[in-house]
Amino acid sequence: MEELFKTYSQVYFSEGLGCEAPLFYAKRRQEHLKKLNSLCIYASGNPEFLYLTGINQNGIILVLDPLAQKEFLFLPEKDAKKEFWNGIQLGLPAPNMEKLTGFESIFSIKTFNSWFKNRLTTLKAKHIFSNEVIRRKLQSYKLKVKDVSKIHLEQRVVLEPERIAFAGRAQEIAKDAFLKILPRISSYKNERVLSADLECFMLRETSTGLAFPSIVAAGENACTLHYTKKDCPIEKGNLILLDFGCRYNSVCCDISRTIPVSGKFNPLQKLLYDIVVDTQKFHERNVKAGLTLKVLGKEAWLFLEKILKERFTDAGGRMKRRYKTKPHGISHLIGDIVHEGSQNRDYLTKPLRPGMLISNEPGLYGYFELELAGVFYSEHIGIRMEDDLLITENGCKNLSIGIPK
Repeated sequence: MEELFKTYSQVYFSEGLGCEAPLFYAKRRQEHLKKLNSLCIYASGNPEFLYLTGINQNGIILVLDPLAQKEFLFLPEKDAKKEFWNGIQLGLPAPNMEKLTGFESIFSIKTFNSWFKNRLTTLKAKHIFSNEVIRRKLQSYKLKVKDVSKIHLEQRVVLEPERIAFAGRAQEIAKDAFLKILPRISSYKNERVLSADLECFMLRETSTGLAFPSIVAAGENACTLHYTKKDCPIEKGNLILLDFGCRYNSVCCDISRTIPVSGKFNPLQKLLYDIVVDTQKFHERNVKAGLTLKVLGKEAWLFLEKILKERFTDAGGRMKRRYKTKPHGISHLIGDIVHEGSQNRDYLTKPLRPGMLISNEPGLYGYFELELAGVFYSEHIGIRMEDDLLITENGCKNLSIGIPK
């Protein structure tokens, strides 16, 4: 069986699960079935389908039928030419598809339309569910098709024990990569070379890749939140902002660290860095189940502005920022995608639940000048520090605690 999972590792996520993978995904589907009151159809090609099946391949359909308490998988036919170009794919006919996927009922995708029409003749419900990938196509049958994403997300955004373990492993991989590049920082010629090393060290340890393309921003470049240019030199005296993460199985981590290239902060850099880190600690202390990210975020940004005034502005410091008091959200959900949850982020106003994973990423960006101990300092500075917090019954657990600051 292990050899079977290795063969299909490109299109079936079993990393960290081994031979238990089919049971793991089947358990998720059974839990999802309990929340449905009519037929539900998922097309592959998005995190929803991957979450329920472990399958990372287009052109597949999943049907969950809560009324019959059955689940069906519709696979394409094997295509030797496609596999010549793209590698091995799930398809029919092929032995062991049931053992690999955990489905007892697997049919050719060519039979889906006739199967679906026949099922509709006995369907008593007045609606069906589907995900965005296939919903428009199903509406051509003149059915009421409801979006299943809200039901799905309610389940997906809470990590079960297995995914909590995956999150922990992703943190370890990110930490090890960071520790490897840390002593070399001053020797890197430019941002691109540093980024290549950082990503390479992570990719060596996971088969499911990066969580997102890394941000490596030196000096003033760190004042651009989603900096992608990566071709500037790394100069001593500057700060460098690293925003990076990987996946383990399907779960992402999202880490940011800001470090001095020379190995030591100047007094202005240290003052601003401490403001960001202290805000991060403040937010972590406040986070707990039952509260909302909207309220928690507002409190954290107010805290940052308060200590910025006390420690910097009231001491004679001047600054220019391209924002007023909030450059970005301080927390987002993390899971099977790095910015988990609905695109409109309505989760910001919903109470946190144990098992959710969130970011904690205060930042400070702009031009700052201040005289300290008789020396005048002025500099464009971008600082972001980001940890991943697991919501618990009594507060939160910082999964990134081992990644140095």
